[in-house]
Amino acid sequence: MKNLYTVFLCILALITNTTQAQQIQNTTQRSTLEVTGKGEVKVKPDVAYLRLSVETTSPRASEAVYQNAEKMKKVIDKLESLIGKEDKISTTGYNLSPVYQYDEKTRRSVLTGYRVLNQVEIETSRLNDIGKLIDSAIKSGANRVESIRFDTHKKNDYKKQALVKAVDEAREIAKIVASASGVKLVKIIRISPSYESPIPLYKELSLVRGTPSEIKTPIEPGEVTIQASVSILFEID
Repeated sequence: MKNLYTVFLCILALITNTTQAQQIQNTTQRSTLEVTGKGEVKVKPDVAYLRLSVETTSPRASEAVYQNAEKMKKVIDKLESLIGKEDKISTTGYNLSPVYQYDEKTRRSVLTGYRVLNQVEIETSRLNDIGKLIDSAIKSGANRVESIRFDTHKKNDYKKQALVKAVDEAREIAKIVASASGVKLVKIIRISPSYESPIPLYKELSLVRGTPSEIKTPIEPGEVTIQASVSILFEID
């Protein structure tokens, strides 16, 4: 009786293993179709990041630092009087470095002074005033415009819209490929979404000719691009 029970257990284990193997085999052998879709949304920016610098040079380091601080204070004071309450001004870089000049006679680099570079970034929602901010900063002492970048605070909302477009495109591609291949889409096995970082919009300055008091810097914000993609694996029959 004991031997019979042992044989029964062996047969049961064999049947179970065989069934599991068949299930795994059926899963691995099913036909699939994988497609990728991309979605893109272009929107008007609602925030701008303007980077300006004050650069000064002087034979003595202390003089270069003092001159730079004096000019930058005037620049910041002027900008603060023009931006909104929710706008921000922050220091993004400060550098003090020696300045050398190569002497042809001695064939050596000679220390001629020191350079100070102080950079600030203005975050503002007043996009129509960017040109005015630049002109005012330059008149107050800024002598370098590093970059102008436009972006949006509503990235998450626009990412969702881009993802919907990506899924729609992937489904449409799958239908076309399946129809052309003579197969049917059964179900979605796996879906993998991904987002691409918003493409910030950088603008270059375009100076208008005229007398210094007449010069105005024209800045057009343009559009910000939000992108998403999705990979969908379909089971086909």
